[in-house]
Amino acid sequence: MRNTYQIFINIFSGILVISLLSACNKKDDSIIQNSWHTVYQNNDLDLFSIKFLNNNNGYVFGGLIPYTRPYWQLILTTTDGGNHWITDTCKLSARIYGGIYPLNKENILGIGDHAYKSSNIGKTWTDVSPQLFSSARTFGSFAIDSITWIVTQSGLIHRTSNAGQTWQTVYSVSPSGDIFENFTFPSSIVGYASSGGVTLNSSPGYNESSGYILKTVDGGQSWAKLNPEPWKSNGTTMPYINALQFITDQIGFIATYDSKLYKTLDGGSNWLLVHNNHNSNGLEHFISEKIGYYSDGTTVYITKDGGKTWKVDYYNDVHGSDILYWTFSETGQGYALTRDHRIIKNIY
Repeated sequence: MRNTYQIFINIFSGILVISLLSACNKKDDSIIQNSWHTVYQNNDLDLFSIKFLNNNNGYVFGGLIPYTRPYWQLILTTTDGGNHWITDTCKLSARIYGGIYPLNKENILGIGDHAYKSSNIGKTWTDVSPQLFSSARTFGSFAIDSITWIVTQSGLIHRTSNAGQTWQTVYSVSPSGDIFENFTFPSSIVGYASSGGVTLNSSPGYNESSGYILKTVDGGQSWAKLNPEPWKSNGTTMPYINALQFITDQIGFIATYDSKLYKTLDGGSNWLLVHNNHNSNGLEHFISEKIGYYSDGTTVYITKDGGKTWKVDYYNDVHGSDILYWTFSETGQGYALTRDHRIIKNIY
């Protein structure tokens, strides 16, 4: 009897120890970093936009807290792949919030209520769009190359091919209201953009969304609306598109509002369902046709089979630490800006 009792005690003690260890691991798992780590933090700055010119040279726009007019902003630069950052202050008449595009090591395009260009790494700026942005706000932008840029306002897409000296309106929706975003150019000729919206209903879970994709085959000089499958045959509209990316002229991915991931192999004419539980908040990037990342804000997931299966690559549920923006270099290194004023880096 004593031996049986002792065996029971030993088993119970083992289960208790395992349970305690599991509880500790669960607590520790509230932050899972894997290959992601913090490379910069400044609690006096809100970080708006990040982009890399190449594997070494990166640029971030940040704003001093609290905001005052004229806007004092900082541009952060790195020359060693994001391991160290240098700050410099610039003063603008309007805040840059829509994007930062390094054109080369010295020249930078910044998008906000206006389009600005700097020729000295952000020390001084020139408004290159005063005739274009008198009243409407900019919602989307893209730099195709050093002199060819796309910017959008409500219902309009504008293009310049001479670094902002002149602009042409290349697409217009009437009545205005559509917001064009998620621009992706797998080449200098072929590009895609999305638009749409979400109607919030009073009953939870009954929100409606709709979206569509525009395509250009002449470097953004003209745009055509796609009518793709399977929605064409179903007689339904596409859902709102959270994220859109083409890795070649023909191969692309979309993450939709109804938590699905689709893939096309023919330039957007047909879309195949890849993943049915895909809660991207707009942060999505594929390094190749097989390897990609997406985030819901607190978690970063990675796939190595083209989006069929995903595993956690980063997780942080600390209040206010969610990921807001990110970018990836040509070799797959990722950089993200968080709400708690950090830059985190993924060594791919």
